[in-house]
Amino acid sequence: MNKLKLFVIFIACLFLSGAACQVNQAMIKYNSVKEQVSLGDTKNKVLGILNPTLSPLSSNMMKQSEKYMKDGVLVEVYFFRSGLQPDGLTTDDEFTPYIFNDGKLVGIGWTMLGGAKSQGQTSH
Repeated sequence: MNKLKLFVIFIACLFLSGAACQVNQAMIKYNSVKEQVSLGDTKNKVLGILNPTLSPLSSNMMKQSEKYMKDGVLVEVYFFRSGLQPDGLTTDDEFTPYIFNDGKLVGIGWTMLGGAKSQGQTSH
């Protein structure tokens, strides 16, 4: 995201209140650090970079991490706030998933997970 767009989001945040402002702050933080993460990075490195982006958010504005075993591999999925639909709902398409196999980052985005399960209701 370019600096002008980040500035516009920041200015919009000044005029918004509550949840939308918190989400905008989290998105600004996320967009400023996401390029520091690469496939193959360790879980500790990635979470060290991305977890601070969640600090403006209350728990109902976040998505819980998931973990499971697949073919003897521990799969962990962490979600970071990267979008906002102005519909009052918290949906999958407002997050970017980071997928780890045995502590190594193997995927970013919804492709490995088969797509977002829920999407915001945009109005036209």
